[in-house]
Amino acid sequence: MSLEAQLEYLQLNQTVYTYIYEWIDNLSYMKECQRHDYGSNLDIIKEKLIAAGWSGDGVISEIWIPPFAIGSILNEELEQGYNLINNWKSGYILWHVKQKNDGLSFICSLKKLEIPDYAI
Repeated sequence: MSLEAQLEYLQLNQTVYTYIYEWIDNLSYMKECQRHDYGSNLDIIKEKLIAAGWSGDGVISEIWIPPFAIGSILNEELEQGYNLINNWKSGYILWHVKQKNDGLSFICSLKKLEIPDYAI
């Protein structure tokens, strides 16, 4: 699903699922979220991360999940607008921030994922 489609869904739904992990240290494959791409959606993501316990430090970035991996991590049925053939061919973006004060990583997703909520 394209970034634009995910942000549109975020605007309509404003629900995210957050997962907390330690030891996500290789950040070189992540792309920093830019205000000009996200607009007010970046504020929504920040609010959701803070509500999940993020202290507000660190850089919010994107983790791209390729199309072949999406089906194995989704934990809920796809709804209208999440058509596999037309929408998932672009992959899926998760939002990540590594908290500076303790190294915890917070990952946000628009859809519930089949991964633990917290892990080390």
